[in-house]
Amino acid sequence: MNEQQVNELLTVLREQTEAQRAQTDAINRLAESNMALCDVIIQSLAEDDGVEITSLNDLKPQYLSQKVRG
Repeated sequence: MNEQQVNELLTVLREQTEAQRAQTDAINRLAESNMALCDVIIQSLAEDDGVEITSLNDLKPQYLSQKVRG
């Protein structure tokens, strides 16, 4: 490769890296949005049905059927 080709390759790689960072940021925002939506749905269902909910931080999390997970 000559110097011009190397410079062009570096430019393209920088652009690709920037695009991947932007894509990663968008994916992270989508994941956060999905988690928030799930929380709202779960809370709404729990309020409607009087179902006790658990979180991943619980020492003994349970399914909605009250069966212990894990």
